[in-house]
Amino acid sequence: MGGDVGRAVALLCLAALFTARAAHSQSPGPPDVAPSVTMTCERIEQPGRVRCEVEARAPAPATASVIRWGDVEIIQVPAFVVTLKGRIGPRDATTREPDVWRWAFALAAREKGSGDVSARVRLVTCKGERCATRIVPVSARVVVGE
Repeated sequence: MGGDVGRAVALLCLAALFTARAAHSQSPGPPDVAPSVTMTCERIEQPGRVRCEVEARAPAPATASVIRWGDVEIIQVPAFVVTLKGRIGPRDATTREPDVWRWAFALAAREKGSGDVSARVRLVTCKGERCATRIVPVSARVVVGE
């Protein structure tokens, strides 16, 4: 009887393995090429509002990839800067075209200095019916009065 239980468990494990492989092979998978993401922040002379912009571009039009959704999470700022929003959502995008999304946001500089702002851009890109999530790190230099 112990051998029958062992065989049954082995068969169940094999069936689970084949089911998992079949499900994996049917999943759409990610589009082949990742989007490009850039971030820039304006240089200002005195402490105050610093305007920044993030741009995400789908791969070249030949790949037929599009951006369906996206947001920006600010993850690190220099000590002299304060974030006004930690997340810039899809509704805050200033441009939402199939191949280009842009977000504008502001930081508050309390004093003069320079340092890097780091963000994480989260995107859903699709090529035809195949969609994938992307997380792209991006950074920009903030310069105030230097």
